[in-house]
Amino acid sequence: MRNQRAVIAALSLAAAGAVLASVTLFGSTADDEGAPHVTVVPPTRTRAASPASPTRSGWQVVDDTEAGLSYEVPPNWALAPDTETLESSSGTVLTHLADFGTYLCQGAEYGRAFTGSGRVDGDPAEVATEVAAAIAADQYSDGTQTAAVTLSRPTPVVRDGARGTVIRADAEVKAGEVADSCASTRGVVTVVALATPVGTAVMVVGADTDDRGPTVPIADAGELRGITDSVRPRG
Repeated sequence: MRNQRAVIAALSLAAAGAVLASVTLFGSTADDEGAPHVTVVPPTRTRAASPASPTRSGWQVVDDTEAGLSYEVPPNWALAPDTETLESSSGTVLTHLADFGTYLCQGAEYGRAFTGSGRVDGDPAEVATEVAAAIAADQYSDGTQTAAVTLSRPTPVVRDGARGTVIRADAEVKAGEVADSCASTRGVVTVVALATPVGTAVMVVGADTDDRGPTVPIADAGELRGITDSVRPRG
């Protein structure tokens, strides 16, 4: 999964274009067989979790006051600084980011999975569809091809009285045409959109679903479901 955050935009653009070869910003080099060298970044908590008690032992509570919702992420996910954001091609800005499986490859930063949340104007079903499609395409397209994105049917949900929608977007690029050897070719983006008193809130989970490229484990499917199941309006 490509990292497309504003704070490291220069690195992300280089990764998306797959133009770095022998000289890299982090000192990564190709090995004798031409495979890119990967450096795994240990999870580091750079933002304090909410003091609220999680429903799962050891998990971290994320409290997004602006979006009007809260959710939980596993203990081995790194909470990013408050200054980091991710903006989709649809214009949605996600904050309160958390990462899993971060690694450096060919001078750029990648990750196996991420979460983020924000607020978007509109009907929850329409918002969930638009955000899921945009972020899936953003994360898995590269300089050579646009990812094929398949959307699930919107699933209505009610969380603590708040009505909303869950939708899943599966994205894939053809492995034989991928220029970026550092990135996965398949992934899934799940969006939970809830109608809250401050507007439509979204929580996004994106994760690689194949382990192509670096030997970095993908996120556990049960934990990904646990994240989306934990989304609630703020009490």
